[in-house]
Amino acid sequence: MKNPQEVFDSHMKAVETLNPLTVLDDYSDDAVFITPDHTYKGREEILSFYKNLLPNFDGFEFKTIKQETHNDLVFFVWHGQNKLINVEFATDTYIIKNGKITQHTFAGIIN
Repeated sequence: MKNPQEVFDSHMKAVETLNPLTVLDDYSDDAVFITPDHTYKGREEILSFYKNLLPNFDGFEFKTIKQETHNDLVFFVWHGQNKLINVEFATDTYIIKNGKITQHTFAGIIN
């Protein structure tokens, strides 16, 4: 089973594929993903989020400000851009148990 850092690394690689089903593999069946606009409960709702989001990330360059892992918690602060969007500042927090993301929060300033 992957440890939390390995799950986070896998998740970042999955996001780069732009394939929502690949990204979804990192989440537990009962995962909760909270954003400022909506709370997504379960894999089906999380999949709908990524289906809408990932097409905007083609050619996106992530720039890590800070990434730390403590036990089952991963904290990630970042920014980046491509031709479609400019993320001035963003933060994700992940709770990872038994090799899967069980809880995920996101907030950011996106133009």
